[in-house]
Amino acid sequence: MTTADARGQSEATTTDANADLEVDHAALDEPRGQWQAAEEEATRAENQLSLVLERLEDNAARRTADEAALQAAIDQQAELKRAIKASAEQRETLRKARSKAQREAEEARKRSQAAEARYDEALLAEVLAAQKAKDLSASTDGTPAVEDEADAVSTPIEPSTAQATAAAVTARNAGV
Repeated sequence: MTTADARGQSEATTTDANADLEVDHAALDEPRGQWQAAEEEATRAENQLSLVLERLEDNAARRTADEAALQAAIDQQAELKRAIKASAEQRETLRKARSKAQREAEEARKRSQAAEARYDEALLAEVLAAQKAKDLSASTDGTPAVEDEADAVSTPIEPSTAQATAAAVTARNAGV
């Protein structure tokens, strides 16, 4: 029974059925005041309880969200660690590849320089042989030697034995 029902029943009884009953209202004021104060305190306690329950639900929801965020951060941290490790491995691989490429480039440069030196020697030998042959033929024929070096190089000359031997040695040394 609620407070309002109790009051209504109390008033109805005093006025209708027990009209001849004398009630000392002054004597009931103190117990009624205590009862009303207790009712108000119970209402405040229930309000406080509902506030605490609401805050508890909010706290639980926030905790769940925080735990999910923490797990996401932990997962992201693990993913970043894997990415860093893969990057370090790739860096080592690339460093090794760079060193190898540098060695190969240096070796190729050396081979190129050696081939150029062999070419220079062969060219010089060819030009000298051509010039020598030209000078010899000019001195035996009595015709003057051609001054133009381009003509000397463009005229076909049979290779001498020394020249063929030098070319064979050069080819053998080159690994051809």
